[in-house]
Amino acid sequence: MFDFSGFASVNLETVIAAVALIGTAVAWLVDRYVLRRKRLVYRIQVDARIGVYPRADQTQRMVDVEVRHQGAVVPDPSIVLLRLDNAGGMDIDPHDMHEKVAFAFPDRKIVGLKVTEAYPQSLGEMLERRLAPANFVDTSKLVLPRIAINRGDHFKFLLVLSGTGTGISHSGYLAGGSTGGGVYHEPRPRGPGRRTLLFGALSLVLVGALVAFFLVDVLKPPDDCSSGQLRVIGSTAVEPTMRELRTAYAAECTSADIVIAANGSRSGVRALAELGPKDAAQAAKQIAMSDGPAEGAPELVGTPVAVVVFAVAVNRAADVTALTTTQLRDIYSGKFTNWKQLGGRDIPIRMVSRVGPDSGSRRVFREKVLAGDQELGISSDNCARDDDAVAKYHRCEVGTTEELLTRVNEIDGAIGYAELGSARRFAQVSIVTIDKVAPDTARVADRSYRFWEVEHAYTYKAPEPKTLTAAFLDYIGSTKARPVLERGGLVPCGDLPTGFCG
Repeated sequence: MFDFSGFASVNLETVIAAVALIGTAVAWLVDRYVLRRKRLVYRIQVDARIGVYPRADQTQRMVDVEVRHQGAVVPDPSIVLLRLDNAGGMDIDPHDMHEKVAFAFPDRKIVGLKVTEAYPQSLGEMLERRLAPANFVDTSKLVLPRIAINRGDHFKFLLVLSGTGTGISHSGYLAGGSTGGGVYHEPRPRGPGRRTLLFGALSLVLVGALVAFFLVDVLKPPDDCSSGQLRVIGSTAVEPTMRELRTAYAAECTSADIVIAANGSRSGVRALAELGPKDAAQAAKQIAMSDGPAEGAPELVGTPVAVVVFAVAVNRAADVTALTTTQLRDIYSGKFTNWKQLGGRDIPIRMVSRVGPDSGSRRVFREKVLAGDQELGISSDNCARDDDAVAKYHRCEVGTTEELLTRVNEIDGAIGYAELGSARRFAQVSIVTIDKVAPDTARVADRSYRFWEVEHAYTYKAPEPKTLTAAFLDYIGSTKARPVLERGGLVPCGDLPTGFCG
């Protein structure tokens, strides 16, 4: 029997304080990494009056500062620096802003407005365009436009105000995430005092003594974990998703060493098929991801994982959000060379494609959109400038999905094709409808959207039970991996009708 009588002398307040401290930390971790709220946090970094206003008996020692705007004196001027951060665990989409987020300055009016210190820079440029700062002059409210704000994005508003009012309030409703979301004010942090730190440290020591006997069981990896090394190669379209899956798996199974080295669907399948006969042991530690079924590799065993939803991405400067299959074929055959021919702006169409023939994305685009037709030749090495002075069209090729989307995001009039989840992360990229159908999981299930392919995971022969290769394959198909696949724009095969994935 265990004798717990010695614990009767422990101060109850000390134990309660330690439990509260640990509970606060656990609540923060759950809120940040498990609940994955959509959170827009704002901080008032500066809210101060401008100028020095002397008293009658201090006129010899103080100077009055005058602020002018467009030739007129600004009465009772003040300056506000307002910072906004996406501090949640998820991207914020425009439709998450059920009511526009606004900041009010009671008894003050806006004289000037500027967006500063935006990350990424393109976010700040888009805000400047969407805001039209001149529209807010002489108003007492700043209304944030409905825009996409990705995880980690932030920006600041620098405002000059007139009036004697004080304080800032916010309104608007932000929804989203597994448990909702919101707009929050983050006050200036205040550090804990020395006594609080000492008391907290002592409390942690006491609580640690109570729970130490249970840590071995708590920290023990799950029974389905496997250790060893694994290399995931192949499709660059699903590379971001595979990295997130790797991170999630390794968080529970700390002895797993998984490397993601995407090199294109066909390159990955070919490399695994060539390695197998030469070094079966090393081949057993590799998985090749392929957009669609592999060809000419009888020694490889494929497992359908999910349906990859692809999208046609167009730079926003083109001002085109809908295309038909016929229009896309005419673009990629060189018939249309300017967006004004399709109802957009007078900007040249610049095609950004994947290097073939190893790219699975390129193969799917050719088969599902271009009806098997090949793309035109290359006219540019850097996509923004043509090397062929007499070319009647503009086209370049890049090696990865990330590079393709970066080019489309940066170059006015650019068009390309990529996996839907990756395309959503670029602020200057519009995802167009094809034949009036938007890329969506529901439209894939009913087959009204046709630009998709089944993602396969290939191994050299069937993996041995209890190896890391077998365990990670099981994890990809498990319910734990489903939210990660969905965030990446993939539809798990288990969510589709029987036989859909083959």
